[in-house]
Amino acid sequence: MGAFEEIQERVTARKLSSAISQPSKRLARQARRRVELIRSRMPGARSLAPAEGERRKVNRILVLSDLHFGDPSGELKSPYVVDSLLEAISEFEWIDELVFLGDVFDFWKSPIPEAMEEGRDFFSKLFLLENVGRIVYLPGNHDHHIFYLAHEELVMDELRSGKASFPDLTMPLAADCPFIEALRPKGSKIPLSMIYPFHEVMVGEKLVLLTHGHLLGFFEKSMWSPQRSKIASRIVGRSESLELEDMEKFITPFYEMLTLSAFVPGVVDGSYFFYRLLDRTGKLLGLEGDSRKSTYRGVPMDKNAADVEALLDHFYEEKPDYFIYGHTHRAGALLLPLSGTKAINSGCWISDGVENESMNLVLEISEGEDEVNLLKIERAESAL
Repeated sequence: MGAFEEIQERVTARKLSSAISQPSKRLARQARRRVELIRSRMPGARSLAPAEGERRKVNRILVLSDLHFGDPSGELKSPYVVDSLLEAISEFEWIDELVFLGDVFDFWKSPIPEAMEEGRDFFSKLFLLENVGRIVYLPGNHDHHIFYLAHEELVMDELRSGKASFPDLTMPLAADCPFIEALRPKGSKIPLSMIYPFHEVMVGEKLVLLTHGHLLGFFEKSMWSPQRSKIASRIVGRSESLELEDMEKFITPFYEMLTLSAFVPGVVDGSYFFYRLLDRTGKLLGLEGDSRKSTYRGVPMDKNAADVEALLDHFYEEKPDYFIYGHTHRAGALLLPLSGTKAINSGCWISDGVENESMNLVLEISEGEDEVNLLKIERAESAL
């Protein structure tokens, strides 16, 4: 299994707490230069640390990222894989939070109703588990539309009350996610929360910061290089500061175009020349032309470690013990050279161009000595 030790069970794992890669001197230099470059071009943003007492304290969380319901190559299209995953989750001791780390749905590949229907079997069974205390959902880039609609609802509430002010383009932990609630079966009582774009939680004494990872593109070197002539760099560079608001204003129109265009036959498969041209403009936002895939997909952790360091430096005065993200579909674990944070990528549940070691993974973070495990879920025997 390469980076992960194989155990002859349905669930295979290696404890990442003893397998976190050490950074090289080259990586440390790259990260330091990236942080200094962004500091010179853009002053730091407001600290995103929550108010005292807002961090939820738990003993165990499970993390799944990049399920991509709606993508033809999604692994959870198979009922055998669904049953294997749910059986593995049910065998854990009490899970305080089950966190879905973005791109649960792929609204760029399938219309919203189709993507949601593909996830119905999984969620209808998941909600009936008896060892899950709370489900927490963070939208990513492929299901960013869910956050956008939630924000629009807040705007409408403001307008109904006679106010003309618009809420910030972020979302605190809220007990509302109509998209996934629509898949909840009768009788389920597991609380469901949505938050965007970051979620902080204390697991024992460890501060864990979770995010999908699509915002890392704003901290890559080419975005800040004076030699770069792309429009994206110029737009960001003209701002007085780089806040989450700036990022969301920049990415939302394009993400919405990709979501809404999936309803039009011939757009996703590239039949219409005009939309192929629009898709190609996605390179400004880190997309591979008309493939609707991120250029981050498949990138190993040492290639975006400097981006993570720059994000933490820009937004977080208090550095987390763990930074958990998905987005790249490439699992791994790396000690960041500047912050001392342990960055972990939780892999994906999609087979398109993904190495086997990064597929069908569940990340467990728990209180105790063996605090981090990355579990590879094998298919149930009936699928073999």
